[in-house]
Amino acid sequence: MFITRKNLDRRMLLRSAGAAIALPLLDAMIPAATAQSATAAAPKLRFGSVYVPNGIFPADWHPEQVGKDFEFKRVMKPIESSRDYVTTISGLKSPEGRQDMGGIHMGASAAFLNGAGPLSENGNFNQLRSKKSLDQYIADVIAGDTPIRSLEVGTEDMGTSAGACDNYPCLFFATMAWYDDESPLPIAISPQATFERMFGDPGTAEQRMRRLATKQSMLDSVLEESKRLEQMLGAGDRSLLDEYLTNIRRIEDQIQKLSSRSSVIANTSNGPVGIPDDFDEHMTLTYDLMHLAWQGDMTRVFSFMTGHEASGRSYAHVGVNEPHHNVSHHKNTDESIDRYARITTYQMQKFAQFVDKLKSTPDGDGNLLDSSMLYFGAGMSNGLLHDRHNVPALLVGRAGGRLQGNRHIKANDDEPTSNLLLGIADMMGAELDTIGIANNRLLL
Repeated sequence: MFITRKNLDRRMLLRSAGAAIALPLLDAMIPAATAQSATAAAPKLRFGSVYVPNGIFPADWHPEQVGKDFEFKRVMKPIESSRDYVTTISGLKSPEGRQDMGGIHMGASAAFLNGAGPLSENGNFNQLRSKKSLDQYIADVIAGDTPIRSLEVGTEDMGTSAGACDNYPCLFFATMAWYDDESPLPIAISPQATFERMFGDPGTAEQRMRRLATKQSMLDSVLEESKRLEQMLGAGDRSLLDEYLTNIRRIEDQIQKLSSRSSVIANTSNGPVGIPDDFDEHMTLTYDLMHLAWQGDMTRVFSFMTGHEASGRSYAHVGVNEPHHNVSHHKNTDESIDRYARITTYQMQKFAQFVDKLKSTPDGDGNLLDSSMLYFGAGMSNGLLHDRHNVPALLVGRAGGRLQGNRHIKANDDEPTSNLLLGIADMMGAELDTIGIANNRLLL
């Protein structure tokens, strides 16, 4: 640990005209000769959820062995290098796609974080009503003084949906997070908007486009201050600060390049700006932003919808030209199931890359993954049947030492996923009596 006589504020920002950039945890933020666990610089708990639409074929996902040292199936295989951080749960059942639970597709994602989905009042489903979601209960406890209580991100709007919205408001397809029973938190699909939310300079689409044309780099405005800060830091902190600022510049440069060639440029004041044309680039950039948000302690809670239910997006870059929704309705042939597995394996590959970045990012005496819990899963298993039985549920991270990895937990058959949500809440310090349709607490 680097010892200093004076310590920097953990919430210190690099400021200049129109810019304010949070810093990662530096040794210089820890008071001299003080145990880190007793300081404000102690690692903070973080929670993130990642949702995959249209299900994951259970035979290609769930391990055969229960307990430690299980064998990874092909879809989960990309994350095997992080085995010691991985807890997978089988046997769970998500809420049925009944009319009062949001339909066969919408209900799958809408209930992922609250076990409830869309709710009716006197038989009227055409309104925005659900239940406060797990991520928001956790944010109540761990958000602290972070600038952003939670981030909700995604990659697509309803332009790639198969069919209508099951007679519900389409917003239900674009949110998993609910601040309270009547306040949904829709996803942001524009990395540009997410970046500006994190680092300032908000405004209309016209204002954002004008800034893109006139401002070469947000970091230029804080360069002088960062140089002064470097003189106060030890060699290790200087290296970490340089890496952090380089990451910000890389992401900002990438966003500007994407915006300049994107075909999705807003014509209205509140339209999206800078949405990548290339889906793989969009996924990478969104995960990079979530990594940056955690590294800079801009937020400690995020939810990421990698796609919405009934998505018609194709995955030509992994050899699947058919729409995702159609592929999920496979015909039980080896060839069709293989196409289905290629899509979900790709999703796991991108998630595993994010996990690797968290593992390689220092945070106190450990890394970002040590202090975090990620919940990765889907609202159905076999997409052919819209099956709610044996859905995928993966926990990654150590949650500040509260969660062990390298485990396959077999739940009681058809135990509600709401029981898992209660178990996660317990791990993250959110005291809930119940959530969704929970009938017990899954012990993790």
